[in-house]
Amino acid sequence: MPIPRKVTVSSAVAQRQAYRGELPARSLERLSSSLADDAAMLDVALEAGKSHGRQMLSGTIDGELTLRCQRCEGPMPWTLHVDVDLRLVETEEEEAAALHEADPYLVQDDSLPLQEVVEDEILLALPMLPRCESCENIVQAAPQEDRDEAVRREPNPFAALKDRIGKQKQ
Repeated sequence: MPIPRKVTVSSAVAQRQAYRGELPARSLERLSSSLADDAAMLDVALEAGKSHGRQMLSGTIDGELTLRCQRCEGPMPWTLHVDVDLRLVETEEEEAAALHEADPYLVQDDSLPLQEVVEDEILLALPMLPRCESCENIVQAAPQEDRDEAVRREPNPFAALKDRIGKQKQ
């Protein structure tokens, strides 16, 4: 069963709707632009319901993605597992109150863009700087002094500004 693009929150919560199925990575535009290969299929299992009187969306997203190593630019496999646990709120006040105990999602016009929520959760789970195993080993094997020296050799973008301000004060 395909994962719907949008669902009506009130009926999904009242009926404890479950959404299970595969979602092609290529159908998620923002995600596919971050991948080296967008042929992956994502296994999505979500359920809308109430917990302690609050509207919730919970479940999991799993898959094998192919990311691009930020060091060598080569493709690298990456196992995705995301636990989704969102509180569905209808006002900004509810959203602010929920921040202390859950991840809120602001629902507008009783509509929940389910595929967009899935994509957001995956994008949040991606590593900030993906590196393949061999590149990670190279970085980890370099002595700390070499890594510090490499950082010092990078041109400081504020150095020219500092020089210019120093000359203006003279």
